[in-house]
Amino acid sequence: MRFIVLLLAALPVVVNAAPLEQVDQAREAWVIQAREGNLDQAAAGLEQLYQQSGNIRVLDDLIAVQLWRGDRKAALDSCHPCEFKKLSADSLEGLARAARDEKNYGEALTYYRQLQRSAPGNTNAWLGLFLSAVDKGDDILAKQAYREYEQRFGLDTSILEARLYQAQLREDALAELQARQQLLALEPNSSEQIQAMYRVAVSVGAAPAAQALMNQNPELFTAIDRYWLDYYQAAALLRTGQEVEERETYLKALALDENIIANVPHEHPLYTLARRDALVALVGLRRFKQALALSTELMAEGEQPEYVLAARAHTLLKLDRPREAAKIYDRLTLLNPDDKDLREEHFYSYTDSERYRLAHKLLMRWHEPAERWDFIGVSRLPNEDFDRLLQLKVMLTAWRGKAEEAEQQLTRILADTPANPWLWQLMGDLRRWRGKPEGAEQAYQEAMRWLPAQRHYKVEADVMHSRLDRGLWRGNAEKLGELRQKGDSEAVEKLDRRVRRETGPQLVTEFSQATNNGQVQASDEWRHDTRLYSTRNRLGQRVYIRGMGQKGEFDGQDLRASYYGLGVDLPFVMPGTAQDPAQLTLEAGTGEQLNKRGYVWTRLDWRLSDLWALSLSGQLNSADTPLRALNRGSYGDQLSGELRWRQDETRDAGLTGQLMTLSDDNLRRLLAAWLRQDIWRHDTWLLDGTLRMSASGNRVLDVDYFNPEEDLGLGLDLRASYRHAMEKQRSLTQVLGVGGGQYWQRRYDSDNNWRLSYTHDWVLSPGLNLSYGLARAKSVFDGEGEYGNSVFANLEWSFY
Repeated sequence: MRFIVLLLAALPVVVNAAPLEQVDQAREAWVIQAREGNLDQAAAGLEQLYQQSGNIRVLDDLIAVQLWRGDRKAALDSCHPCEFKKLSADSLEGLARAARDEKNYGEALTYYRQLQRSAPGNTNAWLGLFLSAVDKGDDILAKQAYREYEQRFGLDTSILEARLYQAQLREDALAELQARQQLLALEPNSSEQIQAMYRVAVSVGAAPAAQALMNQNPELFTAIDRYWLDYYQAAALLRTGQEVEERETYLKALALDENIIANVPHEHPLYTLARRDALVALVGLRRFKQALALSTELMAEGEQPEYVLAARAHTLLKLDRPREAAKIYDRLTLLNPDDKDLREEHFYSYTDSERYRLAHKLLMRWHEPAERWDFIGVSRLPNEDFDRLLQLKVMLTAWRGKAEEAEQQLTRILADTPANPWLWQLMGDLRRWRGKPEGAEQAYQEAMRWLPAQRHYKVEADVMHSRLDRGLWRGNAEKLGELRQKGDSEAVEKLDRRVRRETGPQLVTEFSQATNNGQVQASDEWRHDTRLYSTRNRLGQRVYIRGMGQKGEFDGQDLRASYYGLGVDLPFVMPGTAQDPAQLTLEAGTGEQLNKRGYVWTRLDWRLSDLWALSLSGQLNSADTPLRALNRGSYGDQLSGELRWRQDETRDAGLTGQLMTLSDDNLRRLLAAWLRQDIWRHDTWLLDGTLRMSASGNRVLDVDYFNPEEDLGLGLDLRASYRHAMEKQRSLTQVLGVGGGQYWQRRYDSDNNWRLSYTHDWVLSPGLNLSYGLARAKSVFDGEGEYGNSVFANLEWSFY
């Protein structure tokens, strides 16, 4: 040892003048140091010796020591520059492996090619070239290297395991199956290869091959292994179901997964995997309540893969819980920024919760070219995602309060692409949202013109929605049955829920109470009106019962009148028209308290078009008869009519006329008109104004109820409303109203009137609405201003 140390100390002098033998002695001394564990000193000494001598054998030993130290980078740096041809095969192989481990795949390929020239019989030279090409992603070179290896050495375990590595890296299950088959052929009795082959076979859906392995080697498989076959078969069915949207495929997959869940121990990984796939199947079948329960269980067990999170988010969205869904989509879209379907679901999670600003920001970050390259990069094709983004932007424009602008945008687009059925379907949706069901149906019919017949059912459901909007009931039940047979789609399910809601029993009740400090009107007055409707039949007909009452306190005296009756709604199509819907309502009943007579009421509602509607009514013993008139034994019969015009959601108007004759020889006439106009509409905010005018005349009689000879009123009402959307289709709309005007009455001075109101309109569910509010107003009667407070509450409840 002392001799070696002295020799190392004298190296600088020796090398400068020493012959080759002395360099070899110094090199061997450093190698001995390395073998004794002094790797760092040996590496430093060999590096210095190589720099001074340039000896290739010193470089070989330096490379070996650096690799022995685990310093791959230093080993690679030691050969920069160096002459590859002079390196030993061991050095070339070591450097090639070091370069591959450092992910310098191009450098690794260079070393392996040199190794092939230096040692053509070295299998690692050809195997390493193949693996480096695979790692680099150069599949053409990898294929060539694989073929050269097979020609030189045949298909052995090494190259097949390398091929297996490539298949797993590329997630190519079929290539993995082929490699496993070849490995099994080399080692037919290897239990490891048999089980591995089984796992790959079931993963790619090669059930016969997997079953054959199990039958031929029963001792290698357990009962659980047999359920793996069912699991992968269910997974393959799920993939097919998602591609073709076939209900039967989802049902088969769910049955297999449920059998696994029922029989596999809960602690086994297969139990969890089967439940996750069962969740996907439930979502595909739109069994969202079951899917929610299962996803909640899975979430409680810890972190879940992305496809489970996506299934839960979709479930929450379809169960009208968009805010919860959005939290999941916020995360998933960050992890998968290129997933367009996921991004679209994210958009709907914002719009369904009416958070339109967030939806707008999402679309602003989404950019699509109008065209894309085909799969082989030869020609340009229309980009379907560009159309998808365009449709989302149009819908968002409408939902944010600019429906007219959205319709104009869509009209311009359709002028360039008139054969796009989905744009025509969107046009129909826009027109329906704007209250134009006839125009909507025309657009839906145009959409079906460009769709294959087997896909018409997706648009025919929308046609039925537009017919329901118009009040057309005949044939709906039969048509809905046909749609259920044609296809099981979400659109058909939505239509089915709407039909059940609008044809089911319904309870409607209205209540109001007012107090005044004047002498002309009642000091305390209230009214209630309750109607219970039956189920509609196939023609849309239904019966109902009514209970209505009113009470007023005049000069300390309570006056009451009640009406109890039975009515029927009879929808029909007006003869001689192009499917103009109308409804005739007939009602008859009896009265109590001051109302000691029976009554007969009738009403005709005729929808002339998307723009015009007409209502006519006649009442024998009208409920509008003043209480003081009833107290005197006077009864009133009334005729009325109303003509309504509706341009769209932003503007509508009406003209009303009434004529009442009373048994005290009075004749009351009323003519009123109104015009409503949107002033500002944005997201969930709305400001509108209504201009109103009315005039009435009565015979001059000595009566104790308010009976102006002639009067005229003119006023303007402004309303500001804000809608707050909540989960499960619930919402609250708050409305603040303020109005004022001028009232003139013959023989009295004119005076101002005003009204201030605040209301809440609740949508508690799709079939349950509740509204209530309060108001304070100044009214003018016989030249005197009277100030009063009022409250009201209304309830509409559909049972379905």
